[in-house]
Amino acid sequence: MYCADMAPAGTEIVTREAIDKDADAISTFLWVLWSEAGSDAPGLAGATDEVIAEIAEPEAICGRLGGPERRIYIATQGDRVVGFAATRALDRATIELAGIMVLPALTGHGIGTPLVEVAAQQARAEGFARMTVGTEVDNEGALGFYEARGFIRQGESVVDVEGTEVTVAELELTL
Repeated sequence: MYCADMAPAGTEIVTREAIDKDADAISTFLWVLWSEAGSDAPGLAGATDEVIAEIAEPEAICGRLGGPERRIYIATQGDRVVGFAATRALDRATIELAGIMVLPALTGHGIGTPLVEVAAQQARAEGFARMTVGTEVDNEGALGFYEARGFIRQGESVVDVEGTEVTVAELELTL
């Protein structure tokens, strides 16, 4: 658990691993994020209403909880989810930070860092040696964010996101 020092005045932001009872709040978060950020937002390249509907289903969310193969971490403000991170094991030594998202109005308020920290801490505890993350090559904010937290660029690749080719920078953190 972590309380962000930079949270908006009068609020407490807490980060933790998500559990089944969080599925509805995570679903709401994903829909709010989608409606506020839209398909042009960094990290949502290639997403559509159909893709968001699929990943925001509470049953689908529950299926991604409870690792160690997959885990979801959330940042909450009261009972509202304001940030989200997901990991998935790639092999015995490598875990991927498969996604990190914060509501646009709260970007820059110290929510992303504790999400990365709680995910990395859990990965270390489970014996992973490295964490990887990919982000669009033109997403300067995300690249700077990850590099400031110790991730090092390893290269680039082109991935297909629902029929859209996206060039992704690959970064790695030694745990």
